[in-house]
Formats: sequence, C-alpha cells, structure tokens
Amino acid sequence: MSDLRPATDALLFISVLYNHKKCNLEDIIATLGSGYERPIIFKHDFFPMKEYYSKEMGEELSRSFIFYPKPISREELVSIKVYCDELEKGRQQTSGRLFNLDPGLITLDQVLLSSGKPYSHRIYLKDGVYAELTYQFKANSYHQLEWTYPDYQHPEIIQQFNWFRSFLLAL
Repeated sequence: MSDLRPATDALLFISVLYNHKKCNLEDIIATLGSGYERPIIFKHDFFPMKEYYSKEMGEELSRSFIFYPKPISREELVSIKVYCDELEKGRQQTSGRLFNLDPGLITLDQVLLSSGKPYSHRIYLKDGVYAELTYQFKANSYHQLEWTYPDYQHPEIIQQFNWFRSFLLAL
C-alpha cells in the first residue's frame, strides 16, 4: 500500500512565442501582471516550429523561455494555463494572436508542459487543461521523450532546464 502525500513544489516556466514587430517580451511579462515580474529570461534561436506558428502570428517571431525561481504548488498549473489562454485571447487581433504562452513545471524528476489539446500521451487535469511529460530526469540530466516537441530537443535548451532545476536543489 502506498503512503499518499502531497507532491513537492515545482518551478514555473512559460514558453513565449511572439511577433517582435508587434509586441516585445517586456510588455508580455508586464501583461502577465503582479506575481510574474522579474523572471529569468532565456532566449534561443532554435525554433523548428516557426513555420507552423508564422501562419497565424506572422513571420517576425521570437521565442523566449521565462523562468520563475519561486516554488509553486503543482496544482497551480491548471489555473496558470487558463489565465495564459485568457491573456492570449484578450490581446488577439483580427489577424491572429500576438503571442503564445505555454506554461509548464520543472520538478526534480520531470518537466511538464500544459496544453489545451488532448493526445494519447497527455493526461487530463481539469478545466480543459492537459499535462504532457516533456522531459524525464535520469543519469544527471533531463532527457527528451519520443513526443517531446522539436523546440525542446536542442541540447542547449535541455542544458538550460538542467541549470534551472538546480534552483530546486537549493531549497
């Protein structure tokens, strides 16, 4: 028989895709509101999904990961995803979204990405939000899985998530 206990806290990150000709990252962070200021920002040019998103958001796309070093409860992922979706829709133009916000969680043993789309490897949480296991931690590093998005497969991006994981070790 197992001993049921609450899950350990996690660190929040948000993957931000945005049209840098129409908005900037600082404004997007400000749009997130209080509680989301002063993140650690990681920008990377590797963006194999650019063509897919450019159909809606335009050609001038940038990608950043914003990390928050303050631990949160894993249960907060659902409300954060719902909030991010509301922000996207609230700033949407007739031509499409200005930005795409995909929140996720970093834990000692995994990285989870939230989604509003069902798929065989996603687990339904509630309120239309699914969790996708993006990385698992083994042999001193996060490792991608067969369904991990190409954007998250780049070694430098994995290295950044490994570095950010160290914030949990310091707690």
